[in-house]
Amino acid sequence: MLNTIVFVILPYVALALLLFVTPYRFFSNRLTWSAYSTQFLERDTLYWGINPWHYGILPVLLAHLFATLFPGVTAALLGDRTRLLVVEATGLGLGIIALLGCLILLLRRANSPILGKVTSPADILLLLVLALQTASGIVVAVTAGWGAQWYPATAGPYLRSLVLLNPQPEYVSGISTAFTLHVAGAFLLLAVLPFTKLVHLLYLPFDFLKDPPLLYKWRTRRDEIG
Repeated sequence: MLNTIVFVILPYVALALLLFVTPYRFFSNRLTWSAYSTQFLERDTLYWGINPWHYGILPVLLAHLFATLFPGVTAALLGDRTRLLVVEATGLGLGIIALLGCLILLLRRANSPILGKVTSPADILLLLVLALQTASGIVVAVTAGWGAQWYPATAGPYLRSLVLLNPQPEYVSGISTAFTLHVAGAFLLLAVLPFTKLVHLLYLPFDFLKDPPLLYKWRTRRDEIG
């Protein structure tokens, strides 16, 4: 029953929310679409959080996507033990870096009074889910070793079966408890994404390339001039 909920029901619920809530929110209230910029309020901690997070998580996500789309190429590339060790160590290192960055961003939101005025419960929830998801990925990498090698033959076919509307959870059920939590976290994150500020990642605002430069003017008080 648990496998059915995690590997069949939850993915389609998350996909339905993503496909229907996202465009509704985009067209109904664009003002809540983009995240607030907090760099002007606090930038020192932001630098040490946002950079490790992005530089850590983006390569990991791209590696997951590549292994899903090109399982044969991935298996061929990782057939050599040395390359497999390098990929495993690099992926683990990037995951740890991403987790540290996410925790710094979470502490930044929690410990900065000035950021509290522009921080909603959804912001904290999102960072918590991201941190737990990244942590569970690290646990999978440590406890279920050589994930880069077995992922294309298990998670890859499973994800493709979801796309083809023929879910086959037997590919991934029973691998490990940590892996089940990691998969559940991924779909949970996908489900809450349309309700958070992170949804702006789904929109590429190319229109800004056509906008003219903004003109800024400084206003000086008269007594400062004289």
